[in-house]
Amino acid sequence: MPTAPTTTRVPGARPFLAGMFVDALGNGLYVPLTLLFIREVTGLPMTTVGLGVTMAALVGLAANPVAGALIDRFDARGVLIGTYVLRALGFAAYPLVDGFAALVAVAAVVAVGDRAYYPASGSYLSVLAHGAARDRLYALMATARNVAFGLGGLLSAGAMSLAGATGFVLIALVNAASFVVATGCLVLSGRHAGAPPAEPRREGYRRVLADRPFVGLVAAEQAFTLAHMILPVALPVYAVAVLGAPAWLLGVLYTLNTVLVAAGQLPVRRWQRGARRTHAMALGGAVLIVACGLYGVAALLPPGPPRVWGLVAATLVFTLGELLHTTPSWAIAAATAPAALRGRYLAIHQQTWAVAAVVAPAGFSALLGTAPPLLWTTLGVSLGCACLAVLRLSRRLPAEAVAAPGA
Repeated sequence: MPTAPTTTRVPGARPFLAGMFVDALGNGLYVPLTLLFIREVTGLPMTTVGLGVTMAALVGLAANPVAGALIDRFDARGVLIGTYVLRALGFAAYPLVDGFAALVAVAAVVAVGDRAYYPASGSYLSVLAHGAARDRLYALMATARNVAFGLGGLLSAGAMSLAGATGFVLIALVNAASFVVATGCLVLSGRHAGAPPAEPRREGYRRVLADRPFVGLVAAEQAFTLAHMILPVALPVYAVAVLGAPAWLLGVLYTLNTVLVAAGQLPVRRWQRGARRTHAMALGGAVLIVACGLYGVAALLPPGPPRVWGLVAATLVFTLGELLHTTPSWAIAAATAPAALRGRYLAIHQQTWAVAAVVAPAGFSALLGTAPPLLWTTLGVSLGCACLAVLRLSRRLPAEAVAAPGA
């Protein structure tokens, strides 16, 4: 079996990965304490901050499709640079915010940059590498981002402990600077694709939505992305408020997940190399279903150490499911898309994350408030349907998307 090309043979890969690392390092400074960060750096009440961030997130929903059209009209590299510039300006402006309108404006700029980043980065990576090399580059990007995100969290804690309230302003400025550095790395990666060929206006998103196998893939992906929201959204409420676990456990579980994702991405990708991407995704879904079951079973364990260890075991299984799903999901979406419409295809694929970010907080809270087993049952059933759908789609999606050439 031929060996997948290494990223050292992919022109522009090293500066691209360096930019991803610096970007994630900056994000790690503020993402774990987003609302607190914004409250402290602006001085606004928490209720005002929460409403402003929600409104900004709704604005960000429109960024994915707009970014997709811009990628196809111009090129992914230019749009990706634009997302860095927007976020650099946004974080540099946070310390100047003094009211609700200014908060919504600045947070919306950041949200637009955040949401547009994902289709742009995926599209540019698809230009840099092809086939099995693309899968490897996706895995390396995920590894670099997870390592940097974890380091950013540690630096954030250090900044707050050393500088107190001033530390939040320092975090804002350092994060803005990180996006400037990431832009420089992207410029060094070189221009590896010009503008795609012009195409009739009637194609665009109408053609994407007419691709029924791809739309089916996106529908299945929505179940996976909702499951990925377990750790950041569902688990804090479930573990502490429902099961009475100690609050410090959340930090342990988050760190455990981050470290294992960073360490396991490449080994899992190598293990998956001979498998169909659809089958690899379905296996990841099956493992996530087991994780949902284990989270539910944790409620039946005695309070104290048994329940804590039950949550740890469930999180380990959840992390494995995450690892199995992530790289094949990105790769199959990129390989399904025609080159001239890749931006739009990946924008629709990434919109599942935007929808999950809006739906999960209210939906998960409602299910946990009604009856906690409902959450795990709902997620398990939706994942089961998604796995079956992905397996059926393996015969309808392009052959080169289902199995990477040379893998």
